[in-house]
Amino acid sequence: MLKAAVFGAGNMGRHHIRIVDSTPGVELVAIVDPDTERARQHPVAARGVPVVAGIDDLPDDVDFAVVATPTPYHTPIGLALFERGIHALIEKPLAGNPDDARALVDAAQQAGVILAVGHVERYNPAISSLARLVTRPLSISIERLSPQTPRIQDSVVFDLTIHDLDLACWLAASPVSAVHAVGADVYSGSIDVASTILQFENGCIATLQTSRITEDKVRRITVAEAGRYLIADTIRQDIEIKRQAEVSYRGQDEELTFAQSSVVEIPTIDRSGEPIRREINDFLEAIAGQHVPKVSGTDGLRAVELAARVEELCLEKPA
Repeated sequence: MLKAAVFGAGNMGRHHIRIVDSTPGVELVAIVDPDTERARQHPVAARGVPVVAGIDDLPDDVDFAVVATPTPYHTPIGLALFERGIHALIEKPLAGNPDDARALVDAAQQAGVILAVGHVERYNPAISSLARLVTRPLSISIERLSPQTPRIQDSVVFDLTIHDLDLACWLAASPVSAVHAVGADVYSGSIDVASTILQFENGCIATLQTSRITEDKVRRITVAEAGRYLIADTIRQDIEIKRQAEVSYRGQDEELTFAQSSVVEIPTIDRSGEPIRREINDFLEAIAGQHVPKVSGTDGLRAVELAARVEELCLEKPA
């Protein structure tokens, strides 16, 4: 029986608490949150799971922890966990800047523990299926559009774009060779809308459109490959694959017409299981030595490095 702790009982933490508590072979032995009153309101805490204010109050026999606190606390908590030999799943972004993210990756390697990063979108059934279908992408387009969310303090880059930086790198399966980005502050005093282009060494180009200024919620990924076009909607959790079958055109001597027909495939998707539960199960399999985490510390570091570069470009003043 693995013994676990969850840091943070807020918006993301409450889901991790519920799922860790209900995972077979795991005993949740502590919920860690300085706001102990809020933490004790969680149904799991009400059943008797101990609530403590900080890592110094953590039991000695914890095997792994989930860190779902605000980003500035990720690094000090993660480093303290690794010093104690505790495996950690740290919510995205891994850290607020590349130096802190690199410190976490290095500390986990030195301690010989598993570090996984909570880029939960990789566990969305539509995205998992899309990744299995993609072979040689020529271009990738990702739209992540949302209404204004006053609760979020981070820029849209570290809040939302960072998801798609990770997904684009995962789908392209190639190092990034160039980054281009522009952004604007509309509501919040930080970046609220960002357009990013990633160029990869294999020739693939990814365009990422992220905003929290729309009145609609859009989550759409398209991938162009030779002879086919894949479209994934991660809200509906479905995929379409389009292949051009016939194109006809008549002009001058006959009435001007144009017709195009295509074949549309709709693959079956396994939608069972919450993405966060899939993420935690993958982390536990990594702890058991079955494989490396789907999103490793190195992946999380890469996403933070790219997000920092995108944010820097978005904040540049026009010449």
